[in-house]
Amino acid sequence: MVFPLPTILLQTFFLIISVAIESSVFYARCQVSRKTSVEYALAINLISACVGWMFFFYVEPFLSPSLRIQLVTYIFVNQLGEGGLALISIIGFFVFWANFAIKLISLNILNKIVDSDYPLQKDSELEEDTRYFTRKLKRAPERRQAMAVLWGHSYSHSMILLVLWLKSIQNTI
Repeated sequence: MVFPLPTILLQTFFLIISVAIESSVFYARCQVSRKTSVEYALAINLISACVGWMFFFYVEPFLSPSLRIQLVTYIFVNQLGEGGLALISIIGFFVFWANFAIKLISLNILNKIVDSDYPLQKDSELEEDTRYFTRKLKRAPERRQAMAVLWGHSYSHSMILLVLWLKSIQNTI
């Protein structure tokens, strides 16, 4: 049995980067406390990482042998084979959007479990006769939350991409 300690440490480092960046975005865009923003960022990133690894280990046996070797070699040894950059780029694009969807879904589930009012603000000052305006204001925090997840996710993935690029430069030197 092989224990991939470098991969585990790199994943932990990426989680720390993601939580730090995404919690600062949640704090700035969703008007929540720093503690709450860190808790939500940590929870959705851990859920996303667990779902991602479960998906990888579920799909990996069904891949062609050459694709499986290329993917496993990149993940565990950080070496790209021939045509590996194109493969990693395509997979990275889909992973980005899949992670975003997982984070958004998990944040919505966490909102319902932990605090049904978050991120929705109480709207006692709204008038009841303007239904369209009221519905629009009630949905605005949900959109703000989704945009915060998207911006935080984009920033954290950009930083992770930079780290991977620096790591690949280090391997070539």
